[in-house]
Amino acid sequence: MTIATDVTTFRGYKLFYENESATQSMMRAIDEFPSFFTPRDDEPLIIDCGANIGVSVLEWKTRWPMSRVICFEPDPDAFRLLNMNIEINDVPGVQCINAAITDYDGVCLLHGETGKGADARGNSIHADWGLRQGTTSREVPCRKLSPFLSDRRVTFLKIDIEGAEERVLSEISSRLERVEAIYVEVHETDDLVSVNDAGRITRLLLDSGFTLESESRYQPHSLPPHLDAWQRKVNAKQSQLLGWR
Repeated sequence: MTIATDVTTFRGYKLFYENESATQSMMRAIDEFPSFFTPRDDEPLIIDCGANIGVSVLEWKTRWPMSRVICFEPDPDAFRLLNMNIEINDVPGVQCINAAITDYDGVCLLHGETGKGADARGNSIHADWGLRQGTTSREVPCRKLSPFLSDRRVTFLKIDIEGAEERVLSEISSRLERVEAIYVEVHETDDLVSVNDAGRITRLLLDSGFTLESESRYQPHSLPPHLDAWQRKVNAKQSQLLGWR
């Protein structure tokens, strides 16, 4: 296994990374992640859609050491680091899947900053969010989420997939009753809102029986600083939806 150039410590684990700015951002963001539910099970099942290099996975294993985690990450370079951070720390009960979550099985284009040392924040299978000046596109595997909800109850579902939230939630709508708590980060632009809208997602979750809280997410570390002009140009917005039963 090739070892990444840089390493820091997070929650007592070694955290290998290749982009310092993105890694510090993710660690600050997870420090602020709300504790809005308590698992009912001793071994909660968590599904993490958009795991990046594994900061969130290490957080879940710190909060709930006996948890089982299924995590998805489409970017091959981020996924390589994700695997490294799970394997080198010998973290049990974690399954890592190199795929984008969407509403079909197959392949799709991932748009954004890719490659060794890239800042993968903001990478998306939606060109309206991920395809910007200086970015590239690459083909990655994609999976439907519904099979992972077909025969089990999910304690916590995290969906942070840069603009594909509505299509994924629509695909699993008939199985959302199996989910006890959910976190959705909704990404919108003036063009993207026709297919990914916080209002429609809110109604879908309420119809599925969740109690919801929502808030806008304007922290300076939500996206890289060099995307400020792009955010203003396309009216990019991010909001958090927290749901529980």
